[in-house]
Amino acid sequence: QDISQLLLAASQSLRTLTTIPPSLPNFTTHSARYHSLLSSIVVRLRRQILLLEQADIPAPTDGTDESGKQGGGIDVGAFNSRNDVVGREMEAELWRNASVLLRSIESMEGVGGASEGK
Repeated sequence: QDISQLLLAASQSLRTLTTIPPSLPNFTTHSARYHSLLSSIVVRLRRQILLLEQADIPAPTDGTDESGKQGGGIDVGAFNSRNDVVGREMEAELWRNASVLLRSIESMEGVGGASEGK
């Protein structure tokens, strides 16, 4: 989204210069917006790169593996094996569902058992 806003700000800056007469205040406004967006994008990209480096996530390669065959740049399996939050959340949800199911079965047996004794 910021990339499209960046391109829009650049377009508006250039458009103000091509109008006759050129509007310097509009150009200043649009170019300031462009530089602000560009700076924000660069900072976020650098932050993401640093986080990837800290997590020891390998940088993408040129797309070839050791044998020279074309493949992906990052080993997704190795990346996914480092963090199994989704798997743990799914397991916790399954345990919760099993617990609810067992409680409902126990309560049904309790109701059925009480009526059988009468």
